[in-house]
Amino acid sequence: MSRTVNILIVDDDRSTQRLLADALTKHGFTVTVERDGEWAVRTFEKKPFDAVLLDILLPALNGYEVARKMRAIPKGKKTPIIMISGVYKNALHQKEAVQKHGAFAFLEKPMKLEALYATLKQALGDRYPEAQAPKPPPPPLDHDDDPDVTGQHHIAADPAVREEMKLVEQETRHAESSTKARPIKGDLSERTFAEVLAEIYRWKATGALLLRREKVKKIVFFRHGVPLSIKSNLPREFLGHIMVSQKMIGEKELEESGRRMKASGRQQGTVLIEMGCISPHNLQYALTLQLQYKLLDVFRWEAGEFVFNPDAEVPAETITLGMTCAQAIHEGIRRSFDEARLRKWQGDVDALYVHPSDSPLDALQDAGLGDEEKQLLLQADGHKTVATLRALDLLPPLETDRLIFAMKCAQMVELKKTPAEGRPKPSIAKLAESQAKPPPLPPGPTGPMGPPPLPAKERNARPSPPVPTHAKGPKLAMPWADAKPARARTVERPVEKPAPPVLEPSTGKGKKAKVTASAEASLLPELSTALSREKLSSDESVLREQLAQRAGELRAMDHFGVLGLKPNASREDVKRAYFVLAKEYHPDKHFSSSSAEVRALAQQIYELISRAHDTLSDPNERERYVQELGSGVKREVGDEVGKILAAEGKFQKGEELMRQRDFHAAHRLFTEAIGLYPDEGEFHAWQGWSRFQLDPRNAGEVTKAMSEIEHAIALNPKVDKSYLFLGYIHKATGRPDKAEKQFEKAIQANPDCTEALRELRLLGKAKH
Repeated sequence: MSRTVNILIVDDDRSTQRLLADALTKHGFTVTVERDGEWAVRTFEKKPFDAVLLDILLPALNGYEVARKMRAIPKGKKTPIIMISGVYKNALHQKEAVQKHGAFAFLEKPMKLEALYATLKQALGDRYPEAQAPKPPPPPLDHDDDPDVTGQHHIAADPAVREEMKLVEQETRHAESSTKARPIKGDLSERTFAEVLAEIYRWKATGALLLRREKVKKIVFFRHGVPLSIKSNLPREFLGHIMVSQKMIGEKELEESGRRMKASGRQQGTVLIEMGCISPHNLQYALTLQLQYKLLDVFRWEAGEFVFNPDAEVPAETITLGMTCAQAIHEGIRRSFDEARLRKWQGDVDALYVHPSDSPLDALQDAGLGDEEKQLLLQADGHKTVATLRALDLLPPLETDRLIFAMKCAQMVELKKTPAEGRPKPSIAKLAESQAKPPPLPPGPTGPMGPPPLPAKERNARPSPPVPTHAKGPKLAMPWADAKPARARTVERPVEKPAPPVLEPSTGKGKKAKVTASAEASLLPELSTALSREKLSSDESVLREQLAQRAGELRAMDHFGVLGLKPNASREDVKRAYFVLAKEYHPDKHFSSSSAEVRALAQQIYELISRAHDTLSDPNERERYVQELGSGVKREVGDEVGKILAAEGKFQKGEELMRQRDFHAAHRLFTEAIGLYPDEGEFHAWQGWSRFQLDPRNAGEVTKAMSEIEHAIALNPKVDKSYLFLGYIHKATGRPDKAEKQFEKAIQANPDCTEALRELRLLGKAKH
């Protein structure tokens, strides 16, 4: 049995984290990731590591200081530390990192993985691990396995576990009693789970998918065809077991956290943070991993009932799967299908030709492909058979077959008996990869498009906004297809501020009809100064401004200008320009954005370029449009962008007035912002918070404020401020237990929410 080789990655850039973690896991390393220097040092003290990858620019402690603290620990004197940076990377910095700060080596960003592997081999020598195939989930439960958690105190003590199991049973009954037509139903012995996911995505359906195999039950919640979350009744899929299996915590820590959960009533993640076992960021990672584990396990099922319930209400969750439908299908098949299963479901496909989808919306889905997989997909031009693609040897034969089957299920390719007509033409994906980039947005701190694109093989993808009106395909006939999508907004990083006053419980504790704040609640307005987005570092704020500017520019252009073409551009020029822009502004591109405004602006841009393509690629429409331009007629393209910008302006003024303690004026502006753009959850959160500040002792106003904040959570469950505000209100009105739950959710939504961490510490001390 080979020795486990542990590596600690310390970097606050999520895309870099995921790129490195995925690459090193494939090379046999056991990876732990931290983004904060102080937590990195604590983790290094508690766990054994064979090497450290350390970014220089970090929040709190910089990389040099982290290295100094690690070197001060006895085991850290011999541990190789490889420093990385995309800013400090000239020869002087490299020399200083090695000679002054004791780094084994210095690597520049963007990092070449081959250079990283070579450096680690040099640092570890014989300890460098052998490359390993991805570890699949454990095999399915035997028929006599029972999901009952009786006697497992570390599971049964977690209130979140009990709530999840209860919800699974409730949704099971709802699905069975639903009166709506349910065309998506059957048995997994007759259709693969990948095909079921693809059908729900094709319908853009919202609701819940019940999966049942013997005593095992799972519920997958969808919005507009994208899987958002999943509930399970299996003990081995609960958080503690996932963290032990991933070596994030040990068995003793799991047992101790169970004991503390039972004594305090807190959730397991919060207890583990309190124990110093994991950082808030790794809790968020573990919760996401838990959801993905539950979903990907279903791909292994050879049989089991499934039925889709469109009546089900999609719960507001702080943590979601973070995978597009195509990404889930690709990853599930990659992990769970061997040669025998592929033959069973595909048959003999060697002589079939692999055609790319004709629809950019399908062909350019984010499927989380690696470089070799992308190259193979680019070769699928309708003139190569499956056998030919396999013979290219870009991937091992089994990996090639898995990829083709996954892309077929995801509707990105089609398998046909005949080749494409005429000479081979580049696929949509190839055109988008090879052509010039679209006109750049104004530069921002993280590059021309704001946050960098997610790396290959990233497993944390993004839910798509609704399908544009121009998209081809059958019209949605299902009664639940027109439901509004979940809205979201950026999760910001609060600036450290002095602790707010500790509020004493009021005598009205527990009386729902009289929710009033205690006398100390008059100090609560001080908290508003600590929550200004103007002082926050937010990539999404920059991206929102860039997209707004781009959308405004495109609205002022004619269709030729939108596509960056001259009036005499050929039909092929129109198609090529459109494919490039379609890739850049595809709905998947901004799927993980927690800002409804970002997604809406990107959707506006996508619809503008699609309208331009549809008009200019049709000879009759183009001729009519050119005549309109010649006569001075300009078609109206809508004022949605203008409303978004106006609403954002009012919201920002409202925040400034909150800092000035002018709560009446701030509340009025938040209300006006909602009138212009009602789908932005954070607008409603601040509306409720400002209402509470106006009269914290008025029971009726407090109830209204809480209702407005709860509506904000329903629109966007990923905004930490909503939970923070509710927590403060519960604390002010003498309900510390409810306050604690909200602060826990705030940390799940945003691990950098220092106010929530501080409040949990204060509430924890009050219990002891």
